[in-house]
Amino acid sequence: MSLCTSQTATLQNLEEGRLSYAHAQVILDQCQNVPAAEVPGFEADLLAAADGQTRAQFACKARRLREKKFPETVSKRHLTAFEQRKVTLDREEDGMSCLSAYLRAAEAQQIYTTLSTAARGEQAAGDSRTAVQLRADILAQLLMAGSRGLFTTPGTPDEAGTRDATGVRPGTGHTSNDTGTANRGEDGTGLGSGSKGGPDHPAGPDEGIVPRTEIMVLISAETLFGADDQPAELHGYGPISAEEARRLARNAVGWTGLAQDPKTREILGVGRRRKVPAGLRRWLRARDGTCRFSGCRVNAAVSDIDHTVDWARGGPTAQGNLEHLCRRHHRFKTLGFWKACQPAPGVIEWTSPTGRVYRTEPFLELGPPQTEAAAGQVADPQPDAVPPF
Repeated sequence: MSLCTSQTATLQNLEEGRLSYAHAQVILDQCQNVPAAEVPGFEADLLAAADGQTRAQFACKARRLREKKFPETVSKRHLTAFEQRKVTLDREEDGMSCLSAYLRAAEAQQIYTTLSTAARGEQAAGDSRTAVQLRADILAQLLMAGSRGLFTTPGTPDEAGTRDATGVRPGTGHTSNDTGTANRGEDGTGLGSGSKGGPDHPAGPDEGIVPRTEIMVLISAETLFGADDQPAELHGYGPISAEEARRLARNAVGWTGLAQDPKTREILGVGRRRKVPAGLRRWLRARDGTCRFSGCRVNAAVSDIDHTVDWARGGPTAQGNLEHLCRRHHRFKTLGFWKACQPAPGVIEWTSPTGRVYRTEPFLELGPPQTEAAAGQVADPQPDAVPPF
């Protein structure tokens, strides 16, 4: 009905083949609850954003566009959706069922990250199951803590005495920085629920795996302190309301300051977070071009990103303390044969074992992002226990 009344421009694009039905459905969904007077202009913006995008890419852009243009509607829509939270059970064939939970985005993200982290730990310890299977088994273990011994791992009926109900070894709880999680020694904030089953509290035979996890919320200082109500960004999900972001911030265990380019929105520094985000990686690759050791021409694409001042010694993850090094010269620096410093961002000075100093300049001079960057914050909300990103 909306295509024939309020979204006629979308209908025209659909008829002319410039838009797929899936793209049109995204436009219809995003135009819901938008003030009627604003619909034509917003629809035109969405149609322009749809060009050259897959359905998934367009859905992400469309949602961000709506939250940016109409931030005052985010909180109201969130409260309405929150009232619909639920857990459902759908019976499937072959003795299986589908258990689904409709939750707040932050909670769902943390649950999924927790399960993925634990699954990676099991695989690293030699478990042959897939990550998908392990997430399902670990979830069942956490929710059925008292059912040990009732089930066994498929194909291993005699392992009930050494494994729990799902075949997951109790108390492993490995974490991996590749999943976006943080070990206590990584950022110094001591992130972690502290609940039994986590790395700090080895699980007993009837206890589940509860590894430390974190979720990331990008929120501007203005929004954080209530100067505006622009949406924040929940990593792995998308925009959330300013009110929800501030709620998460109030419960945060740790904070990391960010520097962000106000024009490109690329992250240029992440404080004491060890992992280098994708935007900063792209910026560094463009700046360096090659390994930054004097005379080395190994392409930056196949080089490591190194902290000039070691992260373990307090060096920040920022463009003024990072450079590309090939594996060989990275090793030279790590072993202390050559010493490096950055007197200015992107300028590397090397001191040889004999004391001579060699200076290397960046491949591209991209300007001083440290003077243009806008400050931001990342909150690491951590509830007291899994369920909980």
